[in-house]
Amino acid sequence: MDSGIVCIEDIPPGFSLLTANQARVKECVQLNKPRIEAHLKPDLKAVSWPAFYLYFETVMTAIPLYPDMTPYTPLPTQYSIHKCSEPGHAIAHSEYLADPGRDCIRELAEHLIFNLKGEGSIIVYTSFERTIINGLARVYPNLVADLNLLIDRMVDLEAIIRKNFYHPRFHGRTSIKRTLPVLVPEMSYEGLEIGDGHTAMAVFALLALGKYEYSEVETLKRNLLEYCKQDTLAMVKLHEQLLEYV
Repeated sequence: MDSGIVCIEDIPPGFSLLTANQARVKECVQLNKPRIEAHLKPDLKAVSWPAFYLYFETVMTAIPLYPDMTPYTPLPTQYSIHKCSEPGHAIAHSEYLADPGRDCIRELAEHLIFNLKGEGSIIVYTSFERTIINGLARVYPNLVADLNLLIDRMVDLEAIIRKNFYHPRFHGRTSIKRTLPVLVPEMSYEGLEIGDGHTAMAVFALLALGKYEYSEVETLKRNLLEYCKQDTLAMVKLHEQLLEYV
């Protein structure tokens, strides 16, 4: 502020107090165009097809929803998987939503292994899915081999973006809710009855606690499935758009 620098546009050339990432952001903002690193293309080419785009939803509660669980355990409650034969070409969709009235973790794990069987990359966004699957492996030792095979096939799309691609409208963040409106502006979560993870978490917890009228339950379940499905479709579209850049 003593130098009169109050926004990124004011930072002069040769300013030496920036990290490499900050310098990249400064350049993108001042030029008002995205920056694509040389490794974006080979990192994207590491994906093997068919590819499976995976996204989990979880619930964490202070008071456990089911017996034999500790407080604040990240409980996977649903997932969505889009399978693509090539970039942007979805050939199948599978999903799972736990019965809120009982502990379905093992059932979810078994369905997950079945839905992801075969070859091809499993594309995730952040390390969250890897963490959830590692947690399942700790709980069910007899599923460890199958779950580890899934982890070996994972490709983190968010990590690729964070390392290789920056757009000035990201404003320093690479979450899917930040990158999607920039790279795929025609796709939005607006209009969905459930449009964010916090709401999805709360709805499932309240379903498990029996807080909704019977007439509402099936509609809420459909809303949860639609939200999770939108997350994996968003990953498909983001991946496709990144390939367009390269």
